[in-house]
Amino acid sequence: MSEALGQLKNAPLIYVLAQVVFTRVPKMGNLWEDFHQTIFEQFPETSVKHIRKINLSDADESATNETQWGMFSPSKTEGVLLGSDNLVFHATSYVTSKEFFEKLSFVVSQLSNLLPDKVQVSRLGIRYVDLLLPMGDLSVDEQVTGKLGSISLKKANCEFDRLEEITTYKTAEGGSIVIRHRQSNTSDILPGDIFPNDLEVPARLSNPKPEGEVVGLLDFDHYVYCSNTFAPTEVIEQLKTMHDTSSQAFRLTTTSEARKLWGEGE
Repeated sequence: MSEALGQLKNAPLIYVLAQVVFTRVPKMGNLWEDFHQTIFEQFPETSVKHIRKINLSDADESATNETQWGMFSPSKTEGVLLGSDNLVFHATSYVTSKEFFEKLSFVVSQLSNLLPDKVQVSRLGIRYVDLLLPMGDLSVDEQVTGKLGSISLKKANCEFDRLEEITTYKTAEGGSIVIRHRQSNTSDILPGDIFPNDLEVPARLSNPKPEGEVVGLLDFDHYVYCSNTFAPTEVIEQLKTMHDTSSQAFRLTTTSEARKLWGEGE
């Protein structure tokens, strides 16, 4: 997930997301077309979705209707999602972090030019999702360093079906990184909050699941709460720092044998 990992010929990465949450702009519906005009060359395709959000934190359950404006590259492997209080840049194609952050910086800067002066950033997030597949003699369980995978219960006539672990770490950036590790005999391991989406399905995900084999998922969700002026340069620099932490977490979570088979060092 660093620049080197982004160029691995067998890279497990299938999805990248960066999010900026900011002060709600009441009339974003009047601004989004101006924003789209500024990024049209890179993201000409559009979609508009109306999402009903349920708030369970109130004493009385409440619901709100939110609009999400989507803009996509011609290949639909990259996209921008805009809401009244958030911006997402996500991709199912990824070569280097340098290229990813250049595109993200462009998108964030164009939006910043249209926002009111008083808008502040309240949350930053960056997320990487890796699909682990059996490789040669290396099982999915042997690709993660924690060895937290399936414990054989065959002697009790029990067959492994599914594993899910969630671990949260505090990070030096003042935020948290949530790492989800899943293994399954079936294909139901993708995070339901981001799949499906309107992007083109990556080749690694569209390939048939190996018959009778366990597949795995590593989901790195790194976020920081803040209260800062919406300054594009500062936003990008903080997200780059968060990326470095997530990249190091990936290296510490996966085995050297797996990274070698993915192409590290070639």
